Amino acid sequence: MKLLRSKVWSVVDIGCLKWACIFSGMIVGAFLSEFIRRHVWLFVIAAIVLAIKPVVSYFRNGKREHMEE
Repeated sequence: MKLLRSKVWSVVDIGCLKWACIFSGMIVGAFLSEFIRRHVWLFVIAAIVLAIKPVVSYFRNGKREHMEE
């Protein structure tokens, strides 16, 4: 079984994966709510840092993306 392989995901698969991640995050957040409240700014900073790459990729000129394919 090849673990890391290229796959074209269907819209339904992506939607199910996103909802599964949202629900998993809600469950973990419920168990760790006090920890999250104490360190909320660390999670805000982590969310912003993780959002930088997709935002830069979105607004960047498309020339580099075509070269990678």
